Amino acid sequence: MAKFLNDSAMDAGLAWIRDNTDQIGVCNTQPTDATEAGTTYSLGTLAYGTANWTIDAGDTSGRKITAGAATIPVLSSGTVEHVAFFNTGTLVGVGTCAPTAVTSGGTVIVAAFDFDEIRDPA
Repeated sequence: MAKFLNDSAMDAGLAWIRDNTDQIGVCNTQPTDATEAGTTYSLGTLAYGTANWTIDAGDTSGRKITAGAATIPVLSSGTVEHVAFFNTGTLVGVGTCAPTAVTSGGTVIVAAFDFDEIRDPA
């Protein structure tokens, strides 16, 4: 018997990521909470809302969520190693990136990337 899961069920999980993110930040160390993402390890942050995300068909199957590109002002010099998505009280998710040296007063461009994919049941 084949398995099936309606796209709406997968979209609901991905929408939680979209709906609970209001900031994107670049960090020099992997944050484990929203304070670390926005302050402790932050090299810069930017407002980042629901319009910055796209939920669409997955590359393999199912559904995926894509984080849109962002140009983030750098507030502290250092080496960016992580990109964090968060709100005032919740660390929503963290991704890694190639270590990139940044200087206070400059900007760092985070290209669009697929953040998560929920595959169809197998």
